[in-house]
Amino acid sequence: MKGNDPLTGTFILAKRWHRAAGAGHQAIAAWATLLLLAGLVACLMATACSEGSDPENTIREITISAGSLHTCGIRTDGSVDCWGYDLFGETGAPSGEFRSVSASTGHVCAVRTDGSVECWGDDEYGQAQPPGGKFRAVSVGSFHTCGVRPDARVECWGRDAFGQSSPPGGKFRTVSAGWHYACGVRTDGSVECWGTNMGGQSRPPGGRFQDISAGWNHACGIRTDGSVECWGENVWGQSRAPGGEFRSISAGGFHTCGIRSDGSVECWGKNESGQSRAPGGEFRAVSAGGGHTCGVRPDGSVECWGNHTCELRTNDLLFSVECLIYNEDEEARPPSGKFR
Repeated sequence: MKGNDPLTGTFILAKRWHRAAGAGHQAIAAWATLLLLAGLVACLMATACSEGSDPENTIREITISAGSLHTCGIRTDGSVDCWGYDLFGETGAPSGEFRSVSASTGHVCAVRTDGSVECWGDDEYGQAQPPGGKFRAVSVGSFHTCGVRPDARVECWGRDAFGQSSPPGGKFRTVSAGWHYACGVRTDGSVECWGTNMGGQSRPPGGRFQDISAGWNHACGIRTDGSVECWGENVWGQSRAPGGEFRSISAGGFHTCGIRSDGSVECWGKNESGQSRAPGGEFRAVSAGGGHTCGVRPDGSVECWGNHTCELRTNDLLFSVECLIYNEDEEARPPSGKFR
């Protein structure tokens, strides 16, 4: 969706992260560099969870997904609608009914109501070619995707240069795919990560967690007492979580946002685009993207903050890069209507 073509109607809305790109697949290298400078990654998991009494059957439904250049949402009729940048067809969602969706660097995956997964967009490494069978949840990373099977096994596909698509065995409650790595909460509450560990993001702390979100080079989780603990890169304070109790967490590019027990949103980390300056009031879901954040209010409306355009910076690191984001993508400008 480009320019001033707004979306209307009622949504469920979805979260995750996305790649900035120029032209063709040369954008991949430019995107990776741009992420380092402008904070344009996002992670999974401003999510709503429907939990049964058995933790192994916990269902995670992604309700809002903020990518770097596009955003996807699930309408109340179950259809997926995406808007923003469309270099690889990532906003061209298929028809049909879905129950969750996850958007990332250039591809999107969603779980249909029958449990099958369908993906679209960039498929250079096979990240948009899901295996057959049923899944309870799916999480899209940089160039790989991971999902939780009904028997609680994790299965991943796509690029595996760092082992990010080679998950460990055993049962998991949930999984979150980040940039060349992934983390999951096992059914006993422990966290295990695999893939690259250049920022310490694949070295989780011990103890029990109920939720996890993998971002660029940092990850955050909610412990069973509601406190948040983050690990990995902390250059901008994105891993320095505040105290108090949270019910939802979302690790983005270089910032993190969470929903407190009273429904208010608090963000920390990089804020040069205003992505960590959350508005007041109550939210029921939140998603930290690259340079922006979006949340769903209790009335179903969506509110976003931060800069939905690229702002080139040269003072955070020792090199600069051309900015390849376009103002008209409007991935952080939510459509009217209500979201789940």
